Amino acid sequence: MKFRYLFVTLLVLPVIVCCGKKDPTPEPQPDPVQATITASNITVEEGSTAQITASTNSTAPIVYTPDESGVYTVSETGLVTGVKAGNGNLKLSVAAVEGKFTAAETTITVTVSAVTPPEPPADIPPEIVDGATDILATNANVEKFLTDIQYPTHDCSFTSLLTWAEENNVDVCPGKSDKPSEYTIRWTDQTAQNVVVTVTEPTREWTYTPTANNLYVTITNLLPNTHYTFKVESNGKVIKQGSFDTVGKLHQVYFKNMRNSRDLGGWKTTDGKTIKYRMVYRGGRFDGLAKSGKNAIKVEGLKAELDLRGHSDVSSDSSLKGIVDDYDFCAPVIEEGYSQMLQQDKEKTRQCMQFIFDMVDQNKPVYFHCSLGRDRTGTVAMLTLGILGVPEGDISQEYEITQFAPHGYATSDGEKTKMTRRVDYKGAANVIWGYAGEGSFQDGVNAYLLEIGISQDDINKFKANMLQ
Repeated sequence: MKFRYLFVTLLVLPVIVCCGKKDPTPEPQPDPVQATITASNITVEEGSTAQITASTNSTAPIVYTPDESGVYTVSETGLVTGVKAGNGNLKLSVAAVEGKFTAAETTITVTVSAVTPPEPPADIPPEIVDGATDILATNANVEKFLTDIQYPTHDCSFTSLLTWAEENNVDVCPGKSDKPSEYTIRWTDQTAQNVVVTVTEPTREWTYTPTANNLYVTITNLLPNTHYTFKVESNGKVIKQGSFDTVGKLHQVYFKNMRNSRDLGGWKTTDGKTIKYRMVYRGGRFDGLAKSGKNAIKVEGLKAELDLRGHSDVSSDSSLKGIVDDYDFCAPVIEEGYSQMLQQDKEKTRQCMQFIFDMVDQNKPVYFHCSLGRDRTGTVAMLTLGILGVPEGDISQEYEITQFAPHGYATSDGEKTKMTRRVDYKGAANVIWGYAGEGSFQDGVNAYLLEIGISQDDINKFKANMLQ
């Protein structure tokens, strides 16, 4: 009996134990936290950067998604770079974090402001505006002199320069106006890199590069009455371009540290022709050329030098050496200009004129000079312009342009003024008039050149090469 109760007890106990055990109930999970993003609108200048200040309560990183406006770019870390002026939208978002944070997004406005370029220095040359038709190539004082004054032929008894200069408040003897007009080409993109400015005229082109941090280049030595185009490139991409037209009566040139230099081109002849530019130049000594002056010589295309200086200062080699290739040089060693040069130094004068004629015939632009570019240089210029048919009154006016140069060119040591037109120029002109008989000044120069040994064929060839 006891055994039976024990058996039943053992049989029931597991059932009781088993029936008393319940299944576990899972713990309730909290809802994910609502993610938030806090950020402010941002303003940045073109070419500059600004960091977005943004925060989120989520553990997910903020993702920055730009719109398609193209006014800005943005990095993975929220660094905004202004590309061009305008407004754009920027989306900030965070992804959901399972069981912890919901997804979220917000949009801010990105404003890119245009950069206001710094004002250029007040003393830089005026800007060339696209489409301008009145860019004066000649120095304004020299242009006015050439416009106001006309001298009669075969009358060297007076000069109008000093009276004209006083009336117009212009410095002469010495002066400050032997340099041609200067201008600037400007741009506004401060982010521009590796800028190159190309200026083109009908027969050639040349380039300028700005100095550090400048948004402009200065150009000069422009031909009068010529159409020009220009373009500004940054890393090979054109960021500005345009055109302009020049006016003026004289092609002055400035080779830095050289003064009193000008082209004999542009003068009109008695038969209505015009002397070609960039073939024959006159001026002062080459000494002390700066780098930009050497570059300007290359642009002008000089290929020959006639040095008229005497024993005390003549060079043994051309100043063109090391600047241009395939140059020619002539230095006959002449001590005095004017009538002495024409009468006592006829053989050396022949060498000078033959050299100029030969260089022009070989299409080698020639620059002739003495020390100041005044006396011996003025005598050669008289013969050169005279044989081409420029009226003698105009030649005397061209001669006086030297008086616009500074001390050391218009005047030398010990001189206050050097108005030699009434004395030295007159003496040289009268030598030529003595050869003219009843003819013109051109006839007188022609007869003189024949006497000193220049052939008529070379004279005719020179005129054909120089006139248009």
